[in-house]
Amino acid sequence: MQNRIVAALALACAVSFAALPAGAHPLVPGLAAPAKASKARSAPPRGGDVVALAERYIGTNPTKMRRLWCANFIGLMEKKVGRKGTGSNLARSYDRYGRKIARSEVRRGDIAVMRRGKRGGHVGYFVEWAPNGKAVLISGNSRGGKVAKGQYSVGRIYAWRRPG
Repeated sequence: MQNRIVAALALACAVSFAALPAGAHPLVPGLAAPAKASKARSAPPRGGDVVALAERYIGTNPTKMRRLWCANFIGLMEKKVGRKGTGSNLARSYDRYGRKIARSEVRRGDIAVMRRGKRGGHVGYFVEWAPNGKAVLISGNSRGGKVAKGQYSVGRIYAWRRPG
């Protein structure tokens, strides 16, 4: 007898829930149903704010490379916003990417290509100017081998590029 009562209650609940308007909470009248959480990171629209996208990765290494992955990170971000990137792991490959711009034209999301030693380089996205005159960049493989924001001397930057 008890099983029949439980089954009847379950059927009554199922019928009641089926009659609810789409998006209505099943237990609290007038309250919307909770949204389902998504585990996937949504990418911004094509050509969207690449700096905002890059900021999502601060403190991580999305490339899984062990060293010299700053250019790979820029390429990954470029692809996520619908641009080509250089396809190279070399920072200096970005000194010919996009359009050359003067320092006076630099805006958020432009690419800064830097010298590092005699043969090395580093690349990152411009975020803003620091009060001390340095460029605040977001880049991979910096500050402990993670994506990070940091201040860089303008004297190190030998190329400013506008992607697109």
